[in-house]
Amino acid sequence: MRRLGVVIGPNRVYRLMQELGIRSLMGRRFKKPGTHVDYSQRPNLIKNHPIGTIWRADITYLELRPGTWVYLSTIFDQASKQIIAFNIGKEMASKLIIKTLLQALSRASKPTFLHSDMGSQYTSIAYEGLLKQHLIRHSYSKQGYPYDNGPLEAFHSLLKREFIFQTRFTSFEDLVLRVENYINWYNTERIRING
Repeated sequence: MRRLGVVIGPNRVYRLMQELGIRSLMGRRFKKPGTHVDYSQRPNLIKNHPIGTIWRADITYLELRPGTWVYLSTIFDQASKQIIAFNIGKEMASKLIIKTLLQALSRASKPTFLHSDMGSQYTSIAYEGLLKQHLIRHSYSKQGYPYDNGPLEAFHSLLKREFIFQTRFTSFEDLVLRVENYINWYNTERIRING
């Protein structure tokens, strides 16, 4: 509304939403498969805002249908605040995130840093080797502390709250196509309060 030059306060927005029967979307809790990391803590190289470009990488669970999970591997570019690469797979394996990293490298200039959690896919020899081959420094979130990768965690939360939890998918291919449409909309049209 502000971008359109309309001055409106939060109380009026709340009243209008009530009159129109509009409610905010709330997150929901669900039981997902557990994970465990057996590695010692590796360094967080971006914690003190180093000079250089940063990509953020993560995997999240998406529920295709009750009890059936698929996995979304995503890379977020810190500078553009956009998802620059993603892949969805039926298995949470290193090849899924390697495919996503190769996709990102084919679309954008390589970053100084790639930040991820310490999951086994991100600490695999193949993934670490690919980063070294491209001279990308690997930064890691503190174990059990997802806030270190906050911007990408926030995107995954929005994706689920605004879209996944509101949608029934007919097949794996349907989910892939519709998630791609959401990501394109997120990158190009979704209004963002902080830019």
